Amino acid sequence: MGGLFICSGWPLIASIKSDEIKKKTFHFQHSKHDYSSINWKEIRAQFPVTNDRKYFNTGSLGPSPQVVIDKVCQNTQLFESAGSEGRSKIKLVREKFADFLNAETEEISFTRNTTEGMNIAARSLPLIKGDEILLTDQEHIGGSAPWLALEKDIGVKVKQVKLDLSGKKNLEILKSSIGPKTKIISFSHVTCTTGMVLPAKEIVDLCRERNIFSVVDGAQSIGLIPIDLKAINPDIYAGSGHKWLYGPSGTGIFYMNRSIIDQCSPNHVGAYTDSKFDLASLSLEYRMTTEREEYGTRNTPLIYGLESALDFIEELGLENIIRRREELANYFLSFLEKNQDVEVLSPEDKTYRTPIITLRIKGVDSLQSAPLLNLNHKLRVRGIYESNLNAFRISFSIFNTKSEIELLTKSLLALQ
Repeated sequence: MGGLFICSGWPLIASIKSDEIKKKTFHFQHSKHDYSSINWKEIRAQFPVTNDRKYFNTGSLGPSPQVVIDKVCQNTQLFESAGSEGRSKIKLVREKFADFLNAETEEISFTRNTTEGMNIAARSLPLIKGDEILLTDQEHIGGSAPWLALEKDIGVKVKQVKLDLSGKKNLEILKSSIGPKTKIISFSHVTCTTGMVLPAKEIVDLCRERNIFSVVDGAQSIGLIPIDLKAINPDIYAGSGHKWLYGPSGTGIFYMNRSIIDQCSPNHVGAYTDSKFDLASLSLEYRMTTEREEYGTRNTPLIYGLESALDFIEELGLENIIRRREELANYFLSFLEKNQDVEVLSPEDKTYRTPIITLRIKGVDSLQSAPLLNLNHKLRVRGIYESNLNAFRISFSIFNTKSEIELLTKSLLALQ
């Protein structure tokens, strides 16, 4: 899966150039803007996970294609042989992600996951005892626990807001929940529970009108849907590299709007946090860029692997990837339309729906049954315990096939 790196030709890999690896694994250089010409069987063959199972859990961990795995192995061997951290070129990777997300380079840094980014947000924003944080009832532990920990530590108040699972009323629900002490609204752009899209720009605009900080959990959105951070204009946006970007485990993207960085203090400090440091005079000044969150020594081969994942996506074309995933999700839903025993919890309206489909089956305990699908059929899905939904979550990705979906549907319905 995404965390398992199969390093082909490890002893020799330091001598293989990245463009040579690309020639071995990429077969779709000219298909970026032509969906009909893409051979999805070839794309599937790039992912080692497909050799072992039918994988429908990219919402938890997005398996990496071989080109990403090889890039990590290549650079690990290279830097270990040279006794180097390899940090010098990370700025170029940061520039590529800033372009991908339409942000300023100075607003982008690399973390280890979304959870780290959400912790940076909680510990950096200027909050005091009694300040209120609005948090939705559809949040992942990684996006909600940092605020609950802050409640324990300094006495902020966390208020939970119950969302409309159809997607249609959520802006009004959040608007009506704002109180005189509300300082932050923290929400998922795409929920981990049902794949529901929240109106991020409208929520952020609402926050700015009320002088409230906006913090967006983008774990499920980056790589799944187009992201334009200049258009959304949030204060903070945290995302994962190891889900819909197909990057290595241990990678994340963190955005802090340049307009608020001088109001925030870094969560941790060390080398690369400072614009000025002098131990003799006991002086320290912070960098006014998000690069300061990349303190100390980092596993830079993982960041180069994340760059390779972005290259993979851009070579294939994000619009083509989105279309393929939607096609597969719609194929799955077509089998469920007339089944009275299946309750689809994901939004019906395509404005709010993604290729993450969550459902319940009458008389079936989803949390107990999800592991059985993996054990009996090597069908990997996720049971959703969040918000007490007790449901199956199926994440459709570019390496899935219609025959796998037919087996999945048959196996799910046979659980009754």
